Amino acid sequence: MTGEDRLQGSFRALLESAPDAMVIVDMAGEIVLVNAQTEKVFGYRREELLGRGVEMLVPERFHEHHSALRTGYAAAPHTRSMGAGLELYGRRSDGTEFPVEISLSPLETEDGTLVSSAIRDITERKRAERDASHFIAIVRSADDAIIGKDLKWTVTSWNHGAERLFGYAEAEILGRSVSVLAPPGHDDDLLDILRRVQSGEQIDEFETVGVRRDGTQVDVSMTVSPIRLPEGTIIGASTIARDITIRRRYQEQLVFLAEHDLLTGTRNRRRFERDLSEQIARSRRYGEQAALLSIDIDGFKQINDAHGHKAGDKVLRQIGVVLKQRLREADIVARIGGDEFMALLPYAGASQARAVSESLREVICKTKIELDDGTKLSLTVSVGTTLIDAQTDSSDAALVEADRAMYQDKARRARPPQDPPR
Repeated sequence: MTGEDRLQGSFRALLESAPDAMVIVDMAGEIVLVNAQTEKVFGYRREELLGRGVEMLVPERFHEHHSALRTGYAAAPHTRSMGAGLELYGRRSDGTEFPVEISLSPLETEDGTLVSSAIRDITERKRAERDASHFIAIVRSADDAIIGKDLKWTVTSWNHGAERLFGYAEAEILGRSVSVLAPPGHDDDLLDILRRVQSGEQIDEFETVGVRRDGTQVDVSMTVSPIRLPEGTIIGASTIARDITIRRRYQEQLVFLAEHDLLTGTRNRRRFERDLSEQIARSRRYGEQAALLSIDIDGFKQINDAHGHKAGDKVLRQIGVVLKQRLREADIVARIGGDEFMALLPYAGASQARAVSESLREVICKTKIELDDGTKLSLTVSVGTTLIDAQTDSSDAALVEADRAMYQDKARRARPPQDPPR
């Protein structure tokens, strides 16, 4: 009687519908029954397998070891569950190998004990495990901080990049709120990000400030993405954060260079004209008054001619220092060309503008500039003022009016004193 004759029809139907390859062998290792999935997985036709030794389904290098295992199992048959910790491989009809999991079960029949093997191809699972392991290794070793959070903003994963950036070890931060990484005043940023992520939005290159374990702050750029279950439900967020402190400083340096006079450190003409235009817009909209001062060094050409341009540069730097020290923090000082400076005084009226002008003349007059050759220079300046209010036409008109007033001041101070009438 054959193996198929010994099996009931209902069992054969169940065997054929099994999702795993089912191979039934006798105690000598001869295949007595296979199902359709076995043909699909191994690439053999059923008639090519029946009556053959089961080792034909095992890579040749494992034949001896497999035969010993089969003999040991035959001595004490027992059920062995799928995935019992062994690294097992099958061999297809074309010679290719693939990883498998095998569960074994003894079957008692009238003709003796048979062994049922359920064989599962785990190629895709192994590939997924390798990919996951590779991904985890990349995440853990990444330079960027990669942080996982649930929808309550609790930290659920933390890589070495996050430890380097924020100073917390993984054991210290897991289970805590990510809000510990935000300095005071930035809570609204976190709430806004949480709302956007919950709606399914990915947030790219969001620049903010983080706080390290030691309390120091760091400029960071973050990309925040929703974490979804396979069916699409959002269960958390993944953040990739990068320290951009150096980049920010570099950007700030570029902005400074683009907007400032490199010799004196004051605003350059382009930036000052923008500041002046903004002031005029505020004056027109809100009636805010301001004063504009034009400041010119008297006899500057003679200083260059007599002592050289290096001495002239030293004079300009010193004038820039004096102006910034004398004026308020809210006042804006600019070198707009040559030896001409401008100062914008927000919220200043005519009397304040006159007082500041006289004060600047006095302070600069008392300033002594010592040159490399020991010469000490005394300076004077001419100052012109104009007011900015709701009637000011434009920044060009204001600049022209301030220059006109400055040249009038220079002309007045250049005239010799008149003898008093007798």
